Amino acid sequence: MVASSSNAPVLYSAIIRPHRSAGIAGTRTLVLLVAAAWLVVGTVFVVAGAWPVVPFLGLEIGLLAGAFALNNKAASAEETINLTAAALTVRRVDHWGKQSLFSFKPQWLQVNTDSAGPSGPRLELRSHGRSLYIGSFLLPAERLALARTLRRELTRLTAASQ
Repeated sequence: MVASSSNAPVLYSAIIRPHRSAGIAGTRTLVLLVAAAWLVVGTVFVVAGAWPVVPFLGLEIGLLAGAFALNNKAASAEETINLTAAALTVRRVDHWGKQSLFSFKPQWLQVNTDSAGPSGPRLELRSHGRSLYIGSFLLPAERLALARTLRRELTRLTAASQ
């Protein structure tokens, strides 16, 4: 892996983020609807004399809200791919904000997809015995499309430099 030149023009760039079908507003609405339904159910239990059930209903709502909060936090992860004449760099930011930077010389870079596993084919960048899997949160078809695009851009770059 090599250090990238920050002055070189970017020939290809992509930012990959996990998809979430419901944002914060959708999540809040869903939790409030479940809480309203549980309020009705809890009232029925209290009227029937089974009031000890109500704290467990509240616990369920809290766990549901916590699960959605963690899911929305995980949506803040991203991978940024930049291709210049000097390097292909991947900047990975996890959902906690920790950043990692990987850089490969494009002339020696291989873009591989392995056989389909349980989550579909994986997209691997490989050069000089080092490899990096990217796009893990993409759909299988999106991973394959990204692999084709990266191969095309790398071919275009190496053909232009010859």
